[in-house]
Amino acid sequence: MRQLGKITASSLLRYFFNGDIVLWRNFPEPLYPVARGGLHEIETSPGKPKSLKEKAFGKFFEKRYEMASSLSEHASRYSWVILAHPGILGLRNWDHLFENQNADVLISSDEDASPLDSFFAVRATVWTSFLAAWTKVRQSPIPPKNELAAILDSAPFRTATFERGEVVRPFDGPMDVRDLMDAAVVDLSGGKPDEQTKLGFALHMMRTFGDKDGLFLDLMES
Repeated sequence: MRQLGKITASSLLRYFFNGDIVLWRNFPEPLYPVARGGLHEIETSPGKPKSLKEKAFGKFFEKRYEMASSLSEHASRYSWVILAHPGILGLRNWDHLFENQNADVLISSDEDASPLDSFFAVRATVWTSFLAAWTKVRQSPIPPKNELAAILDSAPFRTATFERGEVVRPFDGPMDVRDLMDAAVVDLSGGKPDEQTKLGFALHMMRTFGDKDGLFLDLMES
């Protein structure tokens, strides 16, 4: 998670992400000993399960809801609030992804057209309403299989998908390597931790230090 966090933050900062990055980490040491502008690290912990029956992913969603709620007083400063799992990699600038003038929520979806919660964005003007709907969903006696889908179904949010090919998930199935390299967002969810780390590192290093003359390779071998 530490390496994925660094890859995510570094890739966004490299491509002049037009906003602030808030990164919640469940370990005490900061990712960067020297603070980086536009990046805010918050130490948090999912806590211990109350019983053996309480699953880890349940604690994750509970903590994620708390994190989202903590952004309420800051949301009005921005146009969009983006929520992402660890392992979201930027391969180029994201500004064009948020030019939609009509949608309240921007999503990517799986093969069954269900919205994926690993990377989505909520327009700041509806953030309070979105959190209210999220609260209502969480109060349901029967937890939904897809919490984001339940939120979007519970209120009249205008939803749109990100531009075709701009958000890709390489671990969902076979993918043309050209589609992977041309994307703006690579969502590594679905892969094993070591798979996510290796692919994320490879893509980030390719974009950051790759050049047609192989200068970085020459420096490594000097």
